[in-house]
Amino acid sequence: MTQAAKALIAEFENAAKAAQEAEVSLRRKAAEEVARIERQRAFAFRRARLVRTLLTSAATAEAADAAIGMQERAICDELGWVGASAAHREILDRLQPVGRAVWQCGCGADEGGPADVTAQLEEFEAWFEATRGNSFYSLFDQYVAEVPVVDF
Repeated sequence: MTQAAKALIAEFENAAKAAQEAEVSLRRKAAEEVARIERQRAFAFRRARLVRTLLTSAATAEAADAAIGMQERAICDELGWVGASAAHREILDRLQPVGRAVWQCGCGADEGGPADVTAQLEEFEAWFEATRGNSFYSLFDQYVAEVPVVDF
């Protein structure tokens, strides 16, 4: 093969390798973006579930303090928290303004509304992420081991 033929083949092989590298890079970036958006979606649904839990658990409460107690029990049930721990208590205490805002909004109280709920929730989420280093909604990532059904 002549030097010119070798150069020609090398040029096309280099172009093919560059295209392959571009494809691999794009696929990696796309996978990262899909994973990021997938996490956002999951957290958005968990956020909606949290607000629904706070709202429905305290729907029958006549006063804010009673509502907070009902909401705390519902959150503990939702997250599988049994027994008291200082970390859980701190989280529940920080979540109280969110619960109060949700309860007030659900009751049609004059103070607050959806914007207040959003503001309180964003403040709580920012606190949690700053102190714990991850999203509050990662607490909902609970692995439940499959248990085989056994007949005795």
